[in-house]
Amino acid sequence: MGQEITTADAGELKNFLATLIESKQLPAHIKTVEQAFTIAQMGKELGFPTMQAFHYIIPIQGKLSLSAKATNALLRKGGVKFFTKEDGVYVYKDGSITDMRKDIAENPVDRRTTIVFTRDGVEETCSFTWVDATGQGLNTKDNWKRMPKEMLYARCLAKGANRVGSDLLLGLYMTEELTDSFNIPEIAVKRNEDGTIKEIVDVTHTEVK
Repeated sequence: MGQEITTADAGELKNFLATLIESKQLPAHIKTVEQAFTIAQMGKELGFPTMQAFHYIIPIQGKLSLSAKATNALLRKGGVKFFTKEDGVYVYKDGSITDMRKDIAENPVDRRTTIVFTRDGVEETCSFTWVDATGQGLNTKDNWKRMPKEMLYARCLAKGANRVGSDLLLGLYMTEELTDSFNIPEIAVKRNEDGTIKEIVDVTHTEVK
């Protein structure tokens, strides 16, 4: 992990950050120099260059979160190996699974993503299902309706990352987890082509209890 930003560097960095914010060169979710400085400091702790940290670390309601790309990078940097065993497969009553949904008459009972993680020779298999999402009230959200496969993967990755590499993530949650927790509307979210969150346009929302 990186070292803390020294007092000597702080003033210069804050001037640099003020210039970036004024010129609108930072993601929309970074609105103040103080916020940018906090992200830069956390990025240093995680080992990310300052400019990369602004895209990898996303603040939501005063809490910092990690993008999917940041989580992937930190896990791999920490020696965690992982692969997707099941990518949003449909699960049927007889226990069979398919990548493509069967005839409508054979309605699936669930949908599942499974990722296998290995760290220091210890294997951990994590799954996240549509039933899990329904139990957490996620299935009614726009992003889950439009991108169920991508959302299942994101939450499965987050679940596994917290289990096998929470120390590598310094206890931070993935952005997808916090957007669900704080009920951020999809209109306030900008996504990458793979469905992962790129930035949050508006973070003034209330946490779901």
